[in-house]
Amino acid sequence: MNKTKISGFHGATRWPGRLLRPFLLAMACGAFISSAHAANDISGTLIRTCSNQLNGSRYADAVLDDFRGTRFPSPRTGGFTVTSVEQVWLALPAYCLIKGTIQPTSPGGVDPAVKDPSYRVSDINFQIYVPSQWNGKFVQLGGGGFAWKTDVVANGIQTNLQYSPSLQGIALSNYAVILADAGVGDSGKSFDPEFVQAGRKLRDVAKQEMVKNFGQDSIKKSLDVGLYLLKKLTGSKPTDTYFVGISTGGRQALKAMANWPDAYDGIVAGAPPVDETNLLKTIEVPAVVNDWVVNWASASAMITSLFGQQVSQQTLSDGLGAVSRHLADVAIESGADYDGYNRLLDELAPVWNVRPAELLAFFDAAASQKKAGGKGKKIIIYQGTSDFLVPCTQAGEFVSKLAALPSGGKVTASDIKGSVRAYFIEDYSHGFYNTNSLLRRVGLTPLQLAWNAVADLDNWVHDDQARYGAPSLARNATGEIPANQSLGAWKCIATP
Repeated sequence: MNKTKISGFHGATRWPGRLLRPFLLAMACGAFISSAHAANDISGTLIRTCSNQLNGSRYADAVLDDFRGTRFPSPRTGGFTVTSVEQVWLALPAYCLIKGTIQPTSPGGVDPAVKDPSYRVSDINFQIYVPSQWNGKFVQLGGGGFAWKTDVVANGIQTNLQYSPSLQGIALSNYAVILADAGVGDSGKSFDPEFVQAGRKLRDVAKQEMVKNFGQDSIKKSLDVGLYLLKKLTGSKPTDTYFVGISTGGRQALKAMANWPDAYDGIVAGAPPVDETNLLKTIEVPAVVNDWVVNWASASAMITSLFGQQVSQQTLSDGLGAVSRHLADVAIESGADYDGYNRLLDELAPVWNVRPAELLAFFDAAASQKKAGGKGKKIIIYQGTSDFLVPCTQAGEFVSKLAALPSGGKVTASDIKGSVRAYFIEDYSHGFYNTNSLLRRVGLTPLQLAWNAVADLDNWVHDDQARYGAPSLARNATGEIPANQSLGAWKCIATP
């Protein structure tokens, strides 16, 4: 028997009242957004296809071949399983929610790159949300910390709250959405990289399936599964595919476009730890964490959702210390000597980090598509200049090097300017505004950027001259990559 629930991107939530009020105000603009996104009513189709008869259905990896691509092929899976299907008709809009798991390719889950033969590679958990009022477009959400718990509805609500001011409407209204946990499971709750295991040798660690899933492979594995099931439910492929994420999700967004530029039309990458391994080498807990902001219910809700627990200075210190100790133990068990921690992170760097030069394939794909008369592929990056966890230098140095690519390659400055926007936001921390901006901007909640990034991305992909917004308090409202002098003034590039 089919399930019915009162929930969803537009339904009841556990968010505090301070956040719920602007969210409900955004709901009042639903008619405007439905019109803007030209949504089609597919409720009749979902009634026929969104059925618990799919529960327990298993699919072989071969069914994904139509979605793999040839120039930038997908990693293989061990097949996938649908574990539940829910028809949620009392939400606005009604939707179909599919949950499932993607199986590992390691035979029997035993990874030959892991030293302990009793260790098993975990499945990748995923969820897919398909609204009855669907605009034909697909959004893949990224995770945070060591990947979020897989709750596409809750994380969709969070994305709506962050990006959606009342006048521009709900960010993910009418989009189909997929979210996966990168195969790290419960480690998504906090700072817990247990998916990194000792290898027979140090260089084996970076080859481990779960390490690669977290770094990159799960991104395309889950997208392929999502595209297959979306077509199975609706009878069609999406017209546009986007990736949207903050923190680890921002890194995943850039990794997705770098590795599989043919698969994505655009991405939004917030506070991306693009040099994650170096960040793990050098990160320090801020001397002062503003307790008023951290403990204020609405800001706390954001941080809690990222890391699964209240984040304070002590929590950060304990969590980061646990990460370092675990990785140091992995290095030692893998045969490294006293400098094994840094050497292990150097091994992981090609899998986990994103280098500006890796986006050359994206620029090539974008230019070729435009020459053929198609839409333009786009990248939007945003970073708070007061980020307490991912330093502004991560995004600042990334876009600075990105702007310098023409000097050593075939990409032109015009290609970059026409395909990349990078916003640097004053007083914005890791997912919320700090108290300075709240005192100066009456009515601005800790989460809201007063900017619908998804709508801006969608419009820009289809029209190079489309009007654009900007995050509230953005230091560069045009989104043009700032000069190094400005980045230095904002402390977003390292001091020589």
